[in-house]
Amino acid sequence: MIPIGDGPDSTPRRPLRHALVIGGGIAGLLAARVLSDHFERVTLLERHSLARAPAPRRGVPQGAHVHVLLARGLAVAEGLFPGLAEELRAAGAVQLNSGRDLLWHHSGGWRARYDSGLDFLSMTRPLFEAAIAGRVRARPNLARREGVRAEGLRGDRGGAVTGLRVRSPDGGGAEEIGADLVVDAAGRGSATPRWLAEQGFEAPPAEILPARVAYASCLFRPAGPVPWVGGVVVGGAPARRNGALFPIEGGRWLATLVGFFDEPMPRDHDAFLAFARSLAVPDIHEALRGLEPLSGIAHHAFAGSLRRRYDRLERLPTGLIALGDAVCSLNPVYGQGMTVGAIEAEALGRALGRAGREGGLGSEFGRLWFRSVAPVVDTAWAGVSLEDLCFPELAARRSVRLELLQWYMRRVHRATHRSASVTEWFYRVVNFLEPPASLFRPGVAAAALFGGTARRWPR
Repeated sequence: MIPIGDGPDSTPRRPLRHALVIGGGIAGLLAARVLSDHFERVTLLERHSLARAPAPRRGVPQGAHVHVLLARGLAVAEGLFPGLAEELRAAGAVQLNSGRDLLWHHSGGWRARYDSGLDFLSMTRPLFEAAIAGRVRARPNLARREGVRAEGLRGDRGGAVTGLRVRSPDGGGAEEIGADLVVDAAGRGSATPRWLAEQGFEAPPAEILPARVAYASCLFRPAGPVPWVGGVVVGGAPARRNGALFPIEGGRWLATLVGFFDEPMPRDHDAFLAFARSLAVPDIHEALRGLEPLSGIAHHAFAGSLRRRYDRLERLPTGLIALGDAVCSLNPVYGQGMTVGAIEAEALGRALGRAGREGGLGSEFGRLWFRSVAPVVDTAWAGVSLEDLCFPELAARRSVRLELLQWYMRRVHRATHRSASVTEWFYRVVNFLEPPASLFRPGVAAAALFGGTARRWPR
């Protein structure tokens, strides 16, 4: 991890008086909470409105679909908002054990079932977002500006960013807001690359993994007694059809079906059931037959993972950083986005703590910031690449090294069908609690390479 901050001989530093955050989604809310510990004032700008209730909101088209907050992400959020997990459980989030309560079919078999050391909360994204938005609104030095759009950077002649130009979306009057630090958490549609070019800086090079994904989701309620409460995931590239079913707040269930590339997605409930029946195993379809639909079919499309390589730029303006999907928008099938944003928010707290001890923001703060968060983005990006590049449509992008990793990971996946130990290590890596290198430890490697054939675990 590269430390944030300049040495004793660096240029003058900027004090920590006012910070601006663009975007009131999860990454922006977490960043604003961290900034409020280090700046005298923080202003959070949201083009639409902040979450106030556990329901999909305008500006978050993916909000109606299954989301997963991984263990590391929940730990970071709990650290920023003590008591949050209990608040979420009280609001109806369902606590599940990863090994015992999750049925996950991948690579031709079911991962082992056992009592895991990892629990997680099954809930909708809107419930999580509304809970942290409520906590953020309670911060005394944190102001919210809703219904405003950031239109460009305000800068000085030396190239430093000194704030933003903003306007209300209905065409209202423009204004300028000064700040010592601007944090772009506007998501995949971030305008920072264009703004950098307008300021005479190089825009970051972009990397794309064009695995197109379409989603169809529906809310359900039990038609009768529910004999078992847990999550079901059926997937794994190169399967072009995937699905997930989880219990959520309000005694409801949320089902999301996924189609890669040009798979036709269901538009009504009969087609929804037919799609579920077409998955590799019938378990989601069988579960849905005992549930009653509560909603229409919600849809969402994702063009592919996008990474903006700010970490490769040698020159950036002072007073500007980005995080979350504004830096890297990951294929949502793998459930990494909210947790990566949380880890970046945690890193921002460390960076600002160092800057505060050293007297303010140095001229290299932005450049070193992007390099400091590159390792966690690298990890998430590598995980997406391993899976998405299994599809024949993307075969030309595979390197020899990647093909070797895919060969090994196929064996790790099959080892999870029979070994609780390998499954636990796999879950810990997936949850950002252990580095990916843990899957090469001797016990895991021995089980993957010499452990025998897969079998379906009883449920």
